[in-house]
Amino acid sequence: MTDLAAVEQLASALLRSVAPPARRKILTAIARDIRRSQSDRIAAQKQPDGSAFAPRRPKPKKKGKLRQRRMFSKIRLAKHLLAQANADEATIGFTGKASRVARIHQLGLDDAPAPGMRKVRYARRVLLGFTHAELEGALDMVLEAVAAA
Repeated sequence: MTDLAAVEQLASALLRSVAPPARRKILTAIARDIRRSQSDRIAAQKQPDGSAFAPRRPKPKKKGKLRQRRMFSKIRLAKHLLAQANADEATIGFTGKASRVARIHQLGLDDAPAPGMRKVRYARRVLLGFTHAELEGALDMVLEAVAAA
């Protein structure tokens, strides 16, 4: 059993004893904290296991600042990386065009960099994934909330 499955099983057992409005409040707080953590990790250019993202492919020097910027500087903003929760579940994910870009990088798929260009394979960069600290933090928040209730 993976760490995530074990945490999910324990957390769901604990949360069943809490009323739905309180459960939604707990899950919203957990989703918000994990979204913030994911955003900070993406800004640091790190994968969930702590390794660095694969660097951009080398290209001939061109004028412009796009290649000087860190990858995913805008995709990690709150308007693209959303956290939502209800009484049954919490979700964290990308919206709109950002979801397509994130999926291509998350899975290391082929895509054309611009319309009309040939497809290239993008390196796999895990944008969304749980770190050990995030799992522990989520479980701690559940335990605190259940103990307070």
